[in-house]
Amino acid sequence: MKLLINLCAHDGIISYYTGVGTMVKRYIKMFTLVLDNLDIDYDINLFTPEYNEDSFGYNKNVALKHSKLKIYQISNGTNGKVNYGTPDDWKKLVSNTAKVINSLDLNCYDKVFTIYNDTPFACLAKLLNHDENHKKVWIPHSTVKIHEVDSAIENSHLLYNDRLDWEQSAIDYANSDDNSYIGMISEFMRNHLIYEYNLKEEKAIDIINGELLDEKDSHKFSKENKKLFKQIEDKDEILLSYSRAEKYKNLEATMELGKALNIPTVVIAQSYYKEQPILDEYRKTASYNNTNLFIDPPFDFSKYIINNFSKNIILLIPSKRESMGLIVNEIRKLNKDNILLVANDIGPFREQIDDLKDGILVDLDNIECSALKIRKYFNDEYIKKINKNGQITLREKYDFRVNVEKFLKCLMEI
Repeated sequence: MKLLINLCAHDGIISYYTGVGTMVKRYIKMFTLVLDNLDIDYDINLFTPEYNEDSFGYNKNVALKHSKLKIYQISNGTNGKVNYGTPDDWKKLVSNTAKVINSLDLNCYDKVFTIYNDTPFACLAKLLNHDENHKKVWIPHSTVKIHEVDSAIENSHLLYNDRLDWEQSAIDYANSDDNSYIGMISEFMRNHLIYEYNLKEEKAIDIINGELLDEKDSHKFSKENKKLFKQIEDKDEILLSYSRAEKYKNLEATMELGKALNIPTVVIAQSYYKEQPILDEYRKTASYNNTNLFIDPPFDFSKYIINNFSKNIILLIPSKRESMGLIVNEIRKLNKDNILLVANDIGPFREQIDDLKDGILVDLDNIECSALKIRKYFNDEYIKKINKNGQITLREKYDFRVNVEKFLKCLMEI
């Protein structure tokens, strides 16, 4: 059998700035590895919006890593200035992407899978030629009903209905088309799409987010990390949170919790632009809490802290809204006996964390109760227990190689 995979994504092919980009990089690696092991003859094409080298998120190292594959940079009408974009940009993007895919000679392939990621590519299948051997899968990593506002887009609250219509149209098409499906990155996302977007259950195919468990970390850090780390290296313990500068990431709650715990607090925020309004809110909150606030340090500064801080860390994921938290399993993969994994008690984290077994869930609407619960279990013995159980959960549920192989076999058998 000869297989063609067309993989489309707004991040992770020649750029890297989001969790979507993280997963797309993993898709590329695992598709190659799994198909090689299955002894399948295959080709992979990569489709991404046009990027200028000074575009937000462009990453020459990621682009170089994928350069052995065929990469199509597709115009979304912004001349490479905007990568994610707005509904008007998405329409141009999918139209131009469809033109390229429809022009490919597919006759030499027994099967074709077009797998397209997140909202910008949502309606791509509607424009692709119909062929029984061509299966299309949209993988939504977020929806407007979950995240509501995207700070990467100016005045994104005004686009809510347009984005909702775009996403709903993609779901409706998958429900009605024999060759279209929706990829599920989590059980939470499955339930969300079925109950909030009326997705038919038989149209849902699992490709659960996970970790590359056999991949060894050979990461090299910049000198800037070491310089910044000097500000916190002498602390006896720390509370740590890091994320993009989004309101729903709830970083202010980390600062408030740090004050209630009376523990040095480290908050890392990656902004979309220097004058982003939420940054001043962070600075004000940090000023009256015991918080070391880092705005736009090196992208890997959080990892540097985790690798080099030898005393105990409370790693808090305070988000109010998520489709699935990548940080949960990224922390587990590091297998650190000095990290207590704590997350806000919301849907996707309840799926990933068995409270008091392989992590701790807290209600961050109640800071005082959250602080009491954390303090009760923030000790060497319990931290080691949480980590040990987390390793079991990671292997049993979030081995991404296993999850990708199941996904590809499922598509092949349809």
